[in-house]
Order: sequence, then C-alpha cells, then structure tokens
Amino acid sequence: MGGALWGTRVMEIVKKHDSGGLVWKRIKLTTTRKANAKKRLLRVWQNEAVLKACSQPSPSASATANKP
Repeated sequence: MGGALWGTRVMEIVKKHDSGGLVWKRIKLTTTRKANAKKRLLRVWQNEAVLKACSQPSPSASATANKP
C-alpha cells in the first residue's frame, strides 16, 4: 500500500497573493499526511465498493422474479 501513497501529497496547490494565480509548491510527505492519505484512500475504496455492490442486481431479487 505504500506505493499507492507515494505522490499523494508531495505537491500542493498554493494561491499566490501577489500574482493572483495558483502555483504548485513542494511539501514533505510527513507521517501525519501519510496517515491522512491512507484514511482517504480507504474511504474512497470503501465508497467504490458500496457503489459497485449497489449497481449490481441482487441475486435474491432476480431469483424470485424468474419463479412462475
């Protein structure tokens, strides 16, 4: 799982006050940021699993629909 986290928060978008635009700034991947990235990835994967399960028809509903 460490490979999935390598680049998650190495770059951060920062708003520059003088130019008014957005600029990429390099930041260190600290243990706190790494832990937050892990939690965020787990939430995303869990949400995707729920959406995938909800999009598939349930086997019990299709079995009862085919009965005469």
